[in-house]
Amino acid sequence: MNKPHSNLEELDIVKIQNQYVDLLSEQVAGRAIACSDDWFASCDNLVKPGRGVFTAGKFISTGQLMDGWESRRSFGRSFRRASGAEQGDWCVLRMGLPGVVRFFDIDTNHFRGNAPERVMVQAVALKGEPDIDTLWTTILDSSEVEANSQNLFACNSASSWTHLKLSMFPDGGIARFRAYGEVRPNRRDYIEGELVDLASVTTGARGIGASDMFFSSPHNLTLPGRGVDMGDGWETKRRRDDNNDWAILKLGTKGSILKVIIDTAHFKGNFPDSASLQAIDAAPLNLSDEDLLHSSTKWQTVLEQMPLYADKEHLFIDEIQVDTENEFTHVKLNIFPDGGVSRLRVLGRANWGLDA
Repeated sequence: MNKPHSNLEELDIVKIQNQYVDLLSEQVAGRAIACSDDWFASCDNLVKPGRGVFTAGKFISTGQLMDGWESRRSFGRSFRRASGAEQGDWCVLRMGLPGVVRFFDIDTNHFRGNAPERVMVQAVALKGEPDIDTLWTTILDSSEVEANSQNLFACNSASSWTHLKLSMFPDGGIARFRAYGEVRPNRRDYIEGELVDLASVTTGARGIGASDMFFSSPHNLTLPGRGVDMGDGWETKRRRDDNNDWAILKLGTKGSILKVIIDTAHFKGNFPDSASLQAIDAAPLNLSDEDLLHSSTKWQTVLEQMPLYADKEHLFIDEIQVDTENEFTHVKLNIFPDGGVSRLRVLGRANWGLDA
């Protein structure tokens, strides 16, 4: 039986979050679509941001208000064993983005006397929704979890999935369920010649690093839609020197750059004074993501330093300086001197053959 990795030097949650995308997040349209029981707390909470909150003494009709998924005590409701298999509660979730799962975070935060003993995760790849006849593949065997903890597990499946089924034994509560991995977009969703947002998480883009992420992560630059508030973007602390801040994104796939949008939505008193954009094709240079975080000599200028304004989408087409036939794998957004940007859109023609 698997046990959670409690030693964060072995599985560091911050490193996992920086390297992979939460394919189940509500921010990318992850949803809980069915469950066996959520009497005490809704399974919808599993995909919400944060680790869940707890207000002692806050009671509702079902008891203490819990920010997570919590089922009833199972005695009298189900047999613990039937046909030789242990029965527990389950929740089916649609991943917001199809992809390969590398790590799970099954977080029992605030569930102290009501956490499950064990969990299991199964998966399926479907165009529609699962039903009673769906054949699930187990990608995390029955594994012990600790109460009031982030329970981290590696996932060894190399397949791409669209739905996950989280089971807990015999019953109890889980605050959040994260599936960190790599996006695998369906290339049939794109037609030849279509402009694709290469910097969107929906095509597989992700932030690989930044000079500063004191207030929020550069991952947010890739999220769908416009930011909902200042926390839903990339914001740095105030610089007290003569340097500037920057963030590097790995594009979802190699491609050309025809159009750029820098969105400062909600950043009204803390938007950058100006910004520039650079790009690189790291593949022929054999540069790793780590190399790019420390390289300053091979970047090509896409946009010269341009003024930015508060709470605005800044559109750049004619200002783009690279040849429209050139293709790139990474971009570097430089902001002067510091501040917050909600989204970065890099639209161009995708070269899906890079990963073929």
